[in-house]
Amino acid sequence: MWDNAPWEPRKWQKEALPMAIAALREGRRPIVSAIMGAGKSILIAEIVYQALKKLRPDYKIVIVAPRQALIRQLSKTIAFRCGAENVGVYYTHEKDLTKKVVVTTFVSAPAIAKEMNVALLIGDEVHGTEAEHFKNSYENLDPACAIGFTATPYRSDEAQSLTLWDEVVYRYSAADALSDGVIVPWELVHWDGKGASDADDVCCRLIGRMDGPGVCSALDIDDAESYAEYLSERGIKSKAIHSRMNRKERDYLLERLKSEDLKCLVHVSLLAEGVDMPWLKWLCLRRPVGARVRFVQEVGRVLRSHPGKELAYIIDPHDLFGMHTLSNPEKLGEVMTREEKEYEEELVKLAPDENEQEVIRKMPAAVAFAQMDSYVANLLSVMRSANVCSAPNKWADGKWRGGFPTARQLITLENLKWSSRYLPASVRVPFKLIIEKAHTYNKGTVNDLITILIGLAQSSKPARQRRTHYHMPNIRYPVPKFGIQQLLFVMERN
Repeated sequence: MWDNAPWEPRKWQKEALPMAIAALREGRRPIVSAIMGAGKSILIAEIVYQALKKLRPDYKIVIVAPRQALIRQLSKTIAFRCGAENVGVYYTHEKDLTKKVVVTTFVSAPAIAKEMNVALLIGDEVHGTEAEHFKNSYENLDPACAIGFTATPYRSDEAQSLTLWDEVVYRYSAADALSDGVIVPWELVHWDGKGASDADDVCCRLIGRMDGPGVCSALDIDDAESYAEYLSERGIKSKAIHSRMNRKERDYLLERLKSEDLKCLVHVSLLAEGVDMPWLKWLCLRRPVGARVRFVQEVGRVLRSHPGKELAYIIDPHDLFGMHTLSNPEKLGEVMTREEKEYEEELVKLAPDENEQEVIRKMPAAVAFAQMDSYVANLLSVMRSANVCSAPNKWADGKWRGGFPTARQLITLENLKWSSRYLPASVRVPFKLIIEKAHTYNKGTVNDLITILIGLAQSSKPARQRRTHYHMPNIRYPVPKFGIQQLLFVMERN
């Protein structure tokens, strides 16, 4: 594999390729999950290259993607590896079904479903393949084998499974990408709450502090044009970019942004699938993104590494990190960096028996839960000293704390969960994560969580009546090892 490849594959690509091919040979419909910018298109091209070696003359390979920009990018990458004579595209302006490999969009796929025998179907950004028209296309294409690629192997709605696919066979995580330098670290930027009149004013002031090119989200095209004008009037050179423009106009604006002739582009869905802008320095989440898939895609694209780019800044006036992290029931302690995983594997090898191996494997989760328990206890202590939780904890001691939480406790916690919104943002994110996994804690910890939430609910009553958030006195206790993990919890849903 990778023989005579025109590029040097990354470590994760070398690892993923045999696992993907093995799954295909076994008749499974696997997904390879890799963070945006990791190089999925190169792996796709290599799978196509390997498949072409054994392709029967009367069969074809079909690659589907959600957007025209993405199929153009994919077709170029595949042609570079497999030869332009083997690759054709099929969409609105170009319809070539004569080649061994056909790259098309989700929308155009139904038109070709009955025109060919499909040996291999490759889906890119397959979190969008649950639409009925694509399912019908899949059934009509009836591929002998199928494999999907996405950074977000789940749906935007409440139903999380992707029904056309069997399992994720390889996952290249944000932690791995950060370790490999594929993405850069990031910093969340919030407003201190002073001197701003509304959200537009807050975003404008924060954008004014940023260096280099960036993008700001809008609700629709009219809103994008209006806010771009608003920024320009305040000395921030900006333009709107949207679907009413032709490709040439959009490319021109992107070049102006890249050269820093513009500081900001205000967009509606510019950072959706298929847009490569690794040189972006910052992003403003002005639009309150409701779909977690869209949120992850948008944030992930500004994190791509680029020469001279050491840090990405994310302006988050609506606390979207907190909201989307809350909806993700990832286990605490499940996310480890590659170095941590390798260290754990070495310890397992050195263990004398299976019992000790099992203990080692459970250590990360155990450490995370210990940190969580300590965090809750310290937060409770600080809030009491600030007179936020005035009620004494009558269950502070006793053997009962080690038992499993009761159904009544969990119901109470669920009913009070809303009050966590009154915590400072730096505390709110990890605290919401902790609440979501309450059923795995002991009685004592759950009781402490309830005490905190009752204190917040009582202290925030006047604030709620004024429709403003209650601001606690400064809680200086640091968040234990959750800082860089915030996005990882969002992006690595299993």
